[in-house]
Amino acid sequence: MSDKILKVPYGTRDILPGEGAVRRGLEDRIGRLFDAWGYDEVDTPTFEYLDTFSNAETPDLTAFKFLDRHGHSLMLRTDMTTPIARMVATRFRRDTGVKRLSYRSHLFRYEEAQAGRLCEFTQCGIEMMGAAGAEADAEVIALAVQTLLEAGLQDFSISLGQMEFINGLIEAAALNESQARDIKQCLIKRNVVGLGETVAAAGIPKQLADIFRELLFLHGGVELLDDMQGRVLSRRCWNALENLRRIYDLCRGYGVEQYLNFELGLTRSLDYYTGMLFEGYAAGMGYSLIGGGRYDTMMQQFGSPCPATGFALGIERILLTLQRQETVKLAVPPALFVAYAPGRTAGAIRLAMELRRQGQRVKVATFAMDGSEVQNQARINNCDTFRYVKE
Repeated sequence: MSDKILKVPYGTRDILPGEGAVRRGLEDRIGRLFDAWGYDEVDTPTFEYLDTFSNAETPDLTAFKFLDRHGHSLMLRTDMTTPIARMVATRFRRDTGVKRLSYRSHLFRYEEAQAGRLCEFTQCGIEMMGAAGAEADAEVIALAVQTLLEAGLQDFSISLGQMEFINGLIEAAALNESQARDIKQCLIKRNVVGLGETVAAAGIPKQLADIFRELLFLHGGVELLDDMQGRVLSRRCWNALENLRRIYDLCRGYGVEQYLNFELGLTRSLDYYTGMLFEGYAAGMGYSLIGGGRYDTMMQQFGSPCPATGFALGIERILLTLQRQETVKLAVPPALFVAYAPGRTAGAIRLAMELRRQGQRVKVATFAMDGSEVQNQARINNCDTFRYVKE
């Protein structure tokens, strides 16, 4: 016997009793919240043509790729924003209204397994397509906060950034494409030393170079925006900061401003963000739980230009955080065991069906037994209470 038949592939795992119920309950609560905010649930094929992701400029280096019987290159979806953009461009072409869409889906990325994320993982998220203003971004951020609260988290924060601020600095410094890419990679990896070396090698004027070197440390509240607007000379950077201020003011109307802060060096590994972007972190956790932002140029790749914004959160990371904070236990829900004496099978079934109609979780014995066996069989079947039908 090959030992492979007893193992799961790298980056995957089994969902055991207890966790399955908790996961489904969490996803259902999030789904109801999305529905209450007017987001319609959709889904897309688990695999798509490789060209769908390539045209959307989404890296496929971590994709699981394969050929179908006709020789077409396919891949398992690595994110949901790209296939939903493809779906909207093809299936909603004549719909000129704002599309509010939600999903809960399995995604696949072949990468080094990390805390709360494997090669196969589950995401819940929303996309708002057709709305270009700060009002849409504020709604998305406010819903992100409410989603984390609905999941059971309390001590967390949302960091807001702006790609236009970073792109404005790059433009003002007249960096070439390679230099700009190196700067963004240093920001993504939070590589302070590498950022300083890249800035020095680019020969950026001192006033601007100082801002580049500070990017990974530019965290704070509204006062940070005031300070930076007094330092930057680029109108593009200034407008990006003003956009963040507008979004923050709108979020105050939702009552979520206490969860927000600004991180002006924030950028994300997916390269399609064009404006506001954000990530959410829980206290004591070294990984993001939720992330998203504005991606106004993606739909152009599908021949249907449309502004868009949205976010996604990882279910595995949420559950891991809840476990570490000891706010959830992955225990099997209690059940009642119905046992029966010889010849009393029908009576046991009737009792079980009545108890289920009353909302109880019931397991029925699979064979008749003597009354002395009932308690032990209930324990074996992981039931904390039992009923015995003998008449």
